Amino acid sequence: MSIWDKLFGRREPPKAARSKAVIFVDYEHWYYSYRKLFYMVPDPAAWKRKLDEEYDIEDVMIFADFGHDGIQAELPKLRTITNTIIETQNAYGRYKKDMTDFIMLDYIYQTAALKPEYDTYILFTGDGHFQSVVKYLVQRLKKKVIVYGVEGATSNQLKAVATTCIELPEDSVKDLPIQQMIIQNMSYISGHPEIIPTFMGTVQAVSRRNEVPEHRVKIVLQEMLDSGLVYRKDYRVDFNRKVKVIAADWEKLHDAGLWEYE
Repeated sequence: MSIWDKLFGRREPPKAARSKAVIFVDYEHWYYSYRKLFYMVPDPAAWKRKLDEEYDIEDVMIFADFGHDGIQAELPKLRTITNTIIETQNAYGRYKKDMTDFIMLDYIYQTAALKPEYDTYILFTGDGHFQSVVKYLVQRLKKKVIVYGVEGATSNQLKAVATTCIELPEDSVKDLPIQQMIIQNMSYISGHPEIIPTFMGTVQAVSRRNEVPEHRVKIVLQEMLDSGLVYRKDYRVDFNRKVKVIAADWEKLHDAGLWEYE
């Protein structure tokens, strides 16, 4: 506001009120899809911080069967963002994923009936079972519905009915786990001069050790070559023969935040 506006009593226009939002998270979808497709685990705290910048979050409800190793270890970090964690374990041991979906759907419909003041529904799920409730919220109740899902594991039908669909992980982080696998392999090789780290030899070693498909490792390693994080150089096998091997540019890896000097 200028000095003249202050002198003549003009006021700044009021800031637009932020939308009241409620969040429902199918954590089985997020956790297992990240593990299977991207070899990483979710960062729900960072995700919620971004949403807090745009919405007034009234509640975060997280649904999953936490009775298994791996996903059970996620509970402490989930408790840092919400107290509303709904355990969906099915004592009968069948249709566990459907049980999580059924319970989450019930909570969404109850919230829609009891809390009409919520303007925005944020759903983290990829399951097509949620298509009907999203259509109901958008078309019947005129709510804004933002669907978050994992890339490669989100129903096209669900995407089509949401107000907005955002797929994670972001491009900037999806290759990080495989980059770290490659870097760890190269660190190991640096202490074993008998190993000749050719391009395909590196791909196969990283794939075998980490149970990652070779084509994924190949793509990421090529990207690291293109960006100069690793490079090719000649390696003399004997007096008459040289091969191209892969070497790390440790300084560039350090500057990129991918490597710490010991």
